[in-house]
Amino acid sequence: MSDLAYSKVKVELKEAINLDLFDRKILYELDLNGRTSYAEIGKKVKLSKQAIKKRINDLERKGIIKQYFALIDIHRMGYTFYRLDLRFQNLTEEKEKEIIEYILKLPKVIWTAEIHGRWDLAIVFLTKDILEIEENIQKISWKFHQYLLEKSFCVATTHARYKYGFLLDKEREEQGIFMGKELKNLVLSPIESKVLSILSKEGRMPLTEISEKVGKSISSVKNAIQNLKNKKILLGFSVLLDLHKLGYLHHKLFINYQNPSEEKERKLESYFKLHPNIIFMTKSLGRSDIECEIATKSITEFENILREMRYKFSDLIKDIETYMVLEEYVTNYYPV
Repeated sequence: MSDLAYSKVKVELKEAINLDLFDRKILYELDLNGRTSYAEIGKKVKLSKQAIKKRINDLERKGIIKQYFALIDIHRMGYTFYRLDLRFQNLTEEKEKEIIEYILKLPKVIWTAEIHGRWDLAIVFLTKDILEIEENIQKISWKFHQYLLEKSFCVATTHARYKYGFLLDKEREEQGIFMGKELKNLVLSPIESKVLSILSKEGRMPLTEISEKVGKSISSVKNAIQNLKNKKILLGFSVLLDLHKLGYLHHKLFINYQNPSEEKERKLESYFKLHPNIIFMTKSLGRSDIECEIATKSITEFENILREMRYKFSDLIKDIETYMVLEEYVTNYYPV
């Protein structure tokens, strides 16, 4: 991506907001469950309900909390994740913004991010029909072909979102939330689909507001949410943080294996589960065997984790390709 985007990250890191332990504990609780009430958080953090509400409002106002969203296993509804990575050429700042804005308006986009490395932009689509993805890729290629140097495409199969242990600098107790273990074709009722669509983008919306939006009673909304949980489609709620404003670098790793075995891979995945700085894991069919995302306070901390990983799993890891995530634009597990 452009030098401007990379420079912006460096400026944000220099101007990072220094949070006290109370704010970090609040963010940690919201990461565990983005719908936790002010009163419940207050009990765990040892502050009043009013104090918690004020602090959360401040964190939202400062842009540290960017979004609350539902964690959804879309595979249980018959959907699959596909990722498209783009490498650009001949870009101006204006054209870069135009391309990103165009992509964000495409249907079925789950996640979009600017990255720094060989690739410039990562886009994750959701679909039951791969021809839909082909159509989206064609639209991008036809409209911006003179700015596209290279494209890469892969299918994501299994995902794990790990809790932000780095906020409190402690090994995780929670093992994370896993998506994609089973491909089903579960059908949602109209109210379940509407409620899920709302929570996927606004995970902390009060039940009264959801009720008004879907035109159903609060009890009907509660039943829909419980049904989604029973179907193991709705797995929880979390929060999207601006890591740069917290003073963290956000890295993405693409790992290729040598001499793999089930036991070796399980050990690496267990390492991911417990490490406080590793926040996401993806298995994919494409250019890498497994991917993970890491949050660190510095390049040195990142290099130490990378070195530890290489040494600890030298009999499994053949190569690691690294990127820096500069900006996350979308997190929406149900954009239908």
